[in-house]
Order: sequence, then structure tokens, then C-alpha cells
Amino acid sequence: MGFYSSDSSDTKVKNFGSIGLDLSAVMRQVYLWMAVGLVVCFGIAYALGQIAQQELTQYALTGHTNFFLFNPAFSIVTLIIYFILAFAVQPVIMRQSIAVGAAVYVLFTAVFGVMISGIFIAYEQTAINTAFIATAAMFGAMSIYGYTTKADLSRLGTILTMAIIGLIVASIVNWFANSSAIYYLISYAGVVIFCGFVAYDTQWIKNTANQVAMSGDPSAAQRVALIGAFHLFYDFVQLFLFILRILGSGSRR
Repeated sequence: MGFYSSDSSDTKVKNFGSIGLDLSAVMRQVYLWMAVGLVVCFGIAYALGQIAQQELTQYALTGHTNFFLFNPAFSIVTLIIYFILAFAVQPVIMRQSIAVGAAVYVLFTAVFGVMISGIFIAYEQTAINTAFIATAAMFGAMSIYGYTTKADLSRLGTILTMAIIGLIVASIVNWFANSSAIYYLISYAGVVIFCGFVAYDTQWIKNTANQVAMSGDPSAAQRVALIGAFHLFYDFVQLFLFILRILGSGSRR
């Protein structure tokens, strides 16, 4: 998929830079890379989840399993790698080659898949499927809104970030309180917050992609596509997990 268009008609001028860099193509690349990340993430999560279920069956019969996913040390190492990659993805994309940036992004999605693979043990497949469909619908609606709205969503950035901090604090509190009311409050708040992030990030990506289109720099366009995909991928998975907490609360294994 290229970033350039050969159409020089007047109807296309408003969507392209002076040398024909296609804004819509940049956005398509964003969603394409996001889709790649989702396939990698959920593919790995599903595969590991199926193996884990088999290992649990074996453990029930023999009282023994060596599956690495059940090793606390592996979980800690995976969590550390996750945080390192989460903070490294965007700087690497900006400073290294496109190939390296893409590899780090895909690696991040793979690690994320390992981290969420436990959902296939904790929840029924029906709940997971329903949550994914609901997430896709909400994500699509909010991304369309973020792309088409004339409202300036830039102010949401600080508000949503503070809301995330509040969500983390509430989650820590509920770790000790173990309150179902707080659990649902956190879950619904998480859905609202990440719906907001989808719209906010989509508008930011569109505005940045538009600047890149006007500059006519294909390398910058590829970097924006990867960074945008990283943000939207993260928003999608987090939104999915919060929706799953709500829809799957009554269908735990």
C-alpha cells in the first residue's frame, strides 16, 4: 500500500500534500498495523490459553505441570519486559529504522498476548467472543467520531491521563477491599476512559498524519502509522479487557 496518489483532480487536493502524499493512505496504514497487532496479540493469547487449559486438565489428573505460564518467575519477567517495551516502542519508532520500529511494535503486541492469555482460562469462550464484538463496535464508533468531529479533543488528554491514575489507585484499594461495587465502578469507568482515548488518539493521529501528508515525507508517514497503530492497539485491548470484566463477571470458569 503506497502513500502517494496519482489523482490530481481538484476534489483530491484538500486531502493531499503538495506532492501528492495521501492522508487516507496513512490512516489505512494505521489501522492495518493495528490489525496486525491484534492478530498477533489475540492469536498468541488464544494458543497459550488452549495449552494452559490442557495443562490444567493434566494437573487435575496427575497433580503436576511444568507449563511455563504457571511459573511466577515467568510472569514477573514478562511483566518487566512489557513495561520496558511499552515505554520503548514510540522512541524506537521515532529514532530507529522503520523495520526495527515495526519489529519492536509487533514484539510488544506478542508480549501483551502472553500477558492476557489467562482470559481463556478465567472466562468462557462465549463471554470473550461477546466482549470482543462489543469492543469492536465501540472502538469503531469512537474512532469514527474522533476522525470526523469538528470539536477539539486535545483537552481530553490531561483529563483522561488523570482518570487513569485514579483508576490505578482505585484498583489498588480494591485489591485489599475486594468490593464488588468498586470492581464494577472501575470496570465501567475503564470503558468510558478508553472510549475517550480512542476518540482522542484518533483525532491526534489524523492531525499528525495530515501534517505529515503536507510535508510529503513518506518515512515520517510510516512512523506516524506505527505510532498511531501502537496507541489504538493499546486502547482496543484495554477497552476489551474492561468490557470483558463486565460481561464475563457471571461466566467465569
